[in-house]
Amino acid sequence: MTKPSARLLALLAASFLLALLSNALAGPERRLAWRRGETARAAATGRRGPAAPSSPAVHPSPPARPWVEISGEEAGRLFRMSAPFFDARRTSAYREGHIKGARSFPVWENVDEKLQALVREGLDASAPVVVYCSGGDCEDSHLLGERLFLAGFDAVRVYTGGFPDWQARGLPQSRGDAP
Repeated sequence: MTKPSARLLALLAASFLLALLSNALAGPERRLAWRRGETARAAATGRRGPAAPSSPAVHPSPPARPWVEISGEEAGRLFRMSAPFFDARRTSAYREGHIKGARSFPVWENVDEKLQALVREGLDASAPVVVYCSGGDCEDSHLLGERLFLAGFDAVRVYTGGFPDWQARGLPQSRGDAP
């Protein structure tokens, strides 16, 4: 075997091993169903083993969006359930007023550091998290939702009405740097 062939073979073997490791560490919704007969539902729920004999093998397709958009009613329900809220607006806007208990998570200010700290906290990545911004044409919450999804959070909810809708509903609010 020539040196380039040996190097290529070693590179392919290393790539395969890294792919196996990556798949093993991936969240259940992103884990590939490599076993014969494993269904998409089994992959999504983390259940392993062969599927029922009558069910065909199905490979999961990625979600159309890494988040689900929610209304003010749904945001209020999740608030009452103590779901974590993240404000994607700039720090100055957060200080002027935010949803009570929401954490400042400006998508344009050190977001990578904040994501790393959030992952280290050990927050349940399968539980719903709510992100919001200024509503209307504001896309910051969608950008933050995508970043959270890529960090492993599988139940990202984007509150499309954002803080203006929250204010109009007269729901709990805070000012300053503290949630």
